[in-house]
Amino acid sequence: MSRPIQPVQDDSHAAKPYPKPLKMSGALDRFKYVECSPALGREYHGLQLSSIIDDEAIVKDLAISISERGVLFFDDQDISAADTKRLLLKFNRLTGAPKQSGIYKVPGPTLKYPHIPESGDPEVSVFSSTSMKLPKKPAERPLASLLWHTDDTFEKHPPTYTSLKLIKNPPTGGDTLFVSSYGLYDRLSEPWQKLAESLTATHRVNHLKDMAKAGVLNLPPDTVRGHPENTGYELSASHPVIRTNPVTGWKALYGAAIGIRDGGFDNLAPHESDLLKKYFHDMITNNSDLQIRRRWKGVNGVALWDNRAVFHAPTLDDYDEERLIFHIAVAGERPYLDPGSSGRSSGM
Repeated sequence: MSRPIQPVQDDSHAAKPYPKPLKMSGALDRFKYVECSPALGREYHGLQLSSIIDDEAIVKDLAISISERGVLFFDDQDISAADTKRLLLKFNRLTGAPKQSGIYKVPGPTLKYPHIPESGDPEVSVFSSTSMKLPKKPAERPLASLLWHTDDTFEKHPPTYTSLKLIKNPPTGGDTLFVSSYGLYDRLSEPWQKLAESLTATHRVNHLKDMAKAGVLNLPPDTVRGHPENTGYELSASHPVIRTNPVTGWKALYGAAIGIRDGGFDNLAPHESDLLKKYFHDMITNNSDLQIRRRWKGVNGVALWDNRAVFHAPTLDDYDEERLIFHIAVAGERPYLDPGSSGRSSGM
């Protein structure tokens, strides 16, 4: 069956024949792991990421495994921020990402910590719970379910692979939740799948635009944020609601959650868009069999995930001690829907 070429003028997958899904070589098979759930997640044991960066067969299989399982976890890792960047860039190159896509720079407010050298690196996001300003009264805090998202979807070339490394962690609390975007697509009935596949949505975060106007973003507007098309302070992009992951060839729910809270579904009346926002948000939050909750074990744990395959959410301020993480991501292709691709349940 022939697949059409979409006339997009860039170096993304959408500008050329749709890629074929990638297959594992078996190079990763010698490392032990346990599945976190049937739907998503895998935890590796005895694998130091710093030791495999130069083995491209293992790195490629690792990238494919992330895309298939959504998120992988590794305890007690010694990998540095610099080597994490090298690893993510290899994920890009070995899985056929656009050549111009690189390490993503978050256009957020400047948060620098004198005792953390990495906080001065625009390619490393340092998140500390001490900088969070939540209402003291629990009843005044927003629902944690509002925080479900995929990273920086307001970009034309959003992040694909993301690394999170835990530097400080309280004894309890500070968990991270993930839900399978493949599973969410498969959970839709055929009429709903067809409706979702016909839609695009505008992703926008108004508070970032307000910060840009106030001049408090940490990057000048001409900064390339992981791809030459990610520049300026427009901070708005329209993407397919159902996205094909080029690594797996599986369809996944993409245009949903907090990324479109300030935007919405294109070409619909506002009340129609609001109905669909609630529907897809309910799909994310209500399907617990498609979710996992990662309770971090001590410090130096690493999660690697594919934003095309999962949504994720932090728990809010449910701990007293500081929680500190390093977050690094790599930009990828323009999101696209390959009409010849399949859902995970029919594509395995």
